[in-house]
Amino acid sequence: MTALATPRLTDKVVYDYWQRKGADMGTDPGATIRDQHYRNLETDAILRMIESDDTVLDIGCGNGLTTMRYASQAKRVVGIDYAPNMISAAEERAASGNASLSAKVTFQVEDARRLPFEDERFSKVIMQRCLINIPNPAQQIDAAREAGRVLQGGGLFLLAEVTQDGHDRVNMFREMFGLDKLKVHWHNTYLDETSFRDAIAGVFEVVDVVRFGMYGFLSKVVHPLLVQPDEPAFDAPFNELAARIARKIPDFEACSHQVLFVLRKKKH
Repeated sequence: MTALATPRLTDKVVYDYWQRKGADMGTDPGATIRDQHYRNLETDAILRMIESDDTVLDIGCGNGLTTMRYASQAKRVVGIDYAPNMISAAEERAASGNASLSAKVTFQVEDARRLPFEDERFSKVIMQRCLINIPNPAQQIDAAREAGRVLQGGGLFLLAEVTQDGHDRVNMFREMFGLDKLKVHWHNTYLDETSFRDAIAGVFEVVDVVRFGMYGFLSKVVHPLLVQPDEPAFDAPFNELAARIARKIPDFEACSHQVLFVLRKKKH
């Protein structure tokens, strides 16, 4: 039997992928990321930087799971995604949730590269694994700069992405212990940290770079070693324990393919 080829990576191919995910999985938490223990670590880190008077734009909000969490803390949140099926799921989630919380949230179909909002509309902008679903690196930069356009001067851009640097770092540790390398997901284009930071330097200053190395090492190296030749399950008790440890000791040797960039928009 001939193996199926990976689809040629184009904007439409990736768009169709997320449309199918939105239709097939709806409000399922696993529709946008399977590892919920990691999602919670990342989301909690972002929540610590959201204040009660913030107006927040959540770009690439998927089915709205984390958007609703941000609404619990912010004054107002707008969640956008370019996949209509994801926005439908997000609206379903909001409609079935707490009414006072849902009243603080608006969902709409938009493209991160062409935002319809006026300049400096929001005090915080969030992206979680949105840029890596834009196949063209130049357009990834365009989307980051567009986020900067709608962000108030001095406001924070909270950007959580997978980087090629972090991916390589995790694979270095996996190879050290005889594990196969993790593959890049076919529909993703991981960021090169140096070139990305250089490209956005005119718009943002880097406040912090948060790496979840302890969870990465435990879940991507230790856990696979314990269960091999089986594949580790994302919802296994071991990963729950790994997340508990990571809340006390967040990083370990930068063994983290997921990176949270805390960027402040420069005032001109």
